[in-house]
Amino acid sequence: MKSTRFSFGCAATFLGTLLVVVSLSFSFASCKTDDNNDDSLTSGIEELSTDSPLIGKWKDSYSSIYEISQNEFSNYGDTYLSYAGNNLVISKTSENSGYIYIQFTRAADENRNYTTDKEKAPDIGNWYAISYKDLEENSIQLSGAYKYEGKTSTETLEEAITEFTIDNGYFGIYSDCTKLSN
Repeated sequence: MKSTRFSFGCAATFLGTLLVVVSLSFSFASCKTDDNNDDSLTSGIEELSTDSPLIGKWKDSYSSIYEISQNEFSNYGDTYLSYAGNNLVISKTSENSGYIYIQFTRAADENRNYTTDKEKAPDIGNWYAISYKDLEENSIQLSGAYKYEGKTSTETLEEAITEFTIDNGYFGIYSDCTKLSN
């Protein structure tokens, strides 16, 4: 009889300990640490392929040029420079529309002059978005992110993805562009 009690007591202690260990394992496994990354925001982000129809020089009716390469985006005209960026990635919302994300390499200073000097233009190095739609072989509509009292850039790509959306009131006016060259 004494050995039976001992067996049941050991079994109960073992099962109790096992239950605590399993519970703690699930608790620690579900804790988010600094090493865990939330990739849900960047899951649809991709680099531009070399054969993408986005690549090329596009001109709008005001003679602005939008030059898109595999890694860079630049906006300029015959007599002026506007914004530009590198580290270009895209997020498609359909086969012919989506967002282009860049890190500013040229941005506006406080006097609305465009410069590459980060001391004068604090947006340089930050992320920005351009919306595109109705992409065809020789035409596209482009809109840079703008909203009255909105942000002009974000520190991270993830913040740009969240902030610069049509639903958030950015991209109200699109330029109708035709393709000049690849």
